[in-house]
This record gives sequence, C-alpha cells and structure tokens, in this order.
Amino acid sequence: MILEENNNEIISRKVARISDFRGLNFQKYFVHILCLKGKATIKINGNPFKLDKNSLAILLPDVEFEIVQCDEKFEATCLSVSFEIMSKNNPDISWGIKGYLFSKETPVVKLSKSDADVCSANFKMLMTKYQDLYHRFRMEIVGHQLQILVMDMWNIFSSEIQKRNVSAQKGNLFERYLQLVQQHCMENRTVEFYAEKLFITPKYLTEISKKASGKTPSEWIENYTTRHLIILLQNTQLNFSEIANTLHFSSLSFFSRYVRKVLGCSPSQYRSRLV
Repeated sequence: MILEENNNEIISRKVARISDFRGLNFQKYFVHILCLKGKATIKINGNPFKLDKNSLAILLPDVEFEIVQCDEKFEATCLSVSFEIMSKNNPDISWGIKGYLFSKETPVVKLSKSDADVCSANFKMLMTKYQDLYHRFRMEIVGHQLQILVMDMWNIFSSEIQKRNVSAQKGNLFERYLQLVQQHCMENRTVEFYAEKLFITPKYLTEISKKASGKTPSEWIENYTTRHLIILLQNTQLNFSEIANTLHFSSLSFFSRYVRKVLGCSPSQYRSRLV
C-alpha cells in the first residue's frame, strides 16, 4: 500500500550550476544548502555571502535569495523542508525560537568536517525515510528523523545560539512575541491578547512579525498550538475532552474542527495512526 502524502514537503537535489537553483521554492520552505566542494557567492535579502567546502546556508521561508556566481568545482546538496512539516515536528519550542532567530541573523556558517558529515548523513537519512512510500508509519518516522536533524544542528550551533542570551527584557519585540506565544498559546490564541501584552496594536504586531519572519502572528500562534496539540494527542492516557479543556477550547466540537484544520484529520483518525 502506498501512503498518500504531499510529496513536496521535503525535497533534495544536488546543485552545481546557477541554473540548478531555478525552481527552488523559497516562499514556504526552510532551505538548507551544504557546500560539498568548490566556491560560490550568494545573496540573502540583498546581503552577499561566500560558500565554500563545509559551509552551510540555512534560508528561512520567504527570504530573497540569489546565486551570484559559482566556480567550476562547486557542488552542494540542497534540502528543502516545508514550513508546515518543520513546525509540526519542532522538538523543543524554546530552542526553536533560538534556532530560528540565530539562522535569521547568521544564515551562513562554516562547519567543521565532522559537523558537515553529520549534516550530510542526516540529509540523506531524512530523504531515505521520506521516499519510503510503502512504510505504514512513514510520516511518523520522517517526523522523528527531522527532529534528529534539527537537534543535531542546534547542538552544532549551541554555543553561538546561547551567546545571544535572549530575554524578555532585552529581546526585540518579535522575540518577546514568540516567547509570549510559547507561554500562553494553550489558553490564548488571539493576536489581540499578545498585542496588548506588548503594549502595541494588532496591526503593528502583524507588521513586525511579517517583517521579521514573513509569517503573520496568527500563523505563529497556530504553529505553537499545533505542536502542543500533537504532544497531547500522542498521550493516549488523555481523552479528547481532557485535551480540549487543557487547550481551553469552548467545546469538543470546536476542538475537533480545529484539529481537522491544522492536522487534516479528526482527533480519532490521528489517534488511530498511533496504534
């Protein structure tokens, strides 16, 4: 039996020429470019960066990307992961915020050979699992493998990430917004609530969120809520009414509609996949 899934959630390709980058989707994907050999010059949001062997570029969704030039020896692996599947499989919300902001500020990092080998192996394993269309638990395994890839990258960048020392007092408005969503998304899912906490208007919160990440505040609220939702649904000791109450839904029917919206199936259907 072939499992019907979106076959464009994860895409891998080798790139060696400028023309190889055509067709890459930078709107709804996290794009990882691992340089295997040679050199290239790229622009991210108008800023130039150099790629050489063992350099890793992490492009967040909706960035402006341009490949300026590459030499005849250039070769890289390009792994694209959709925003949706990445958000649903974020292994840790707090580190997710730190990693996202680190990649926004430092999109290209020079890796050691051993760290580059770890990234390359994770890219290959993720695609192997994703392409195994006959596996009954394909997407669950893909989710776990994606979490391994992400946590390995967080580990590689950990010392630099921690130097940022993000705090609610010192962080910028967007960072503070994400921290508030992390704290309150289980009980508050309106943009107005967070705007009031930050002493700004919902319109201004939308502007800074889209400028900083390309996503609206509502999309971030939904992504964090979805992660909590998945964890709760995976706990089979909880019934659906208990989960609905934990997430402060007004009724079980509204909870079920929300699950269908963000997961594409009913709570019962999601649970049945865990058996």
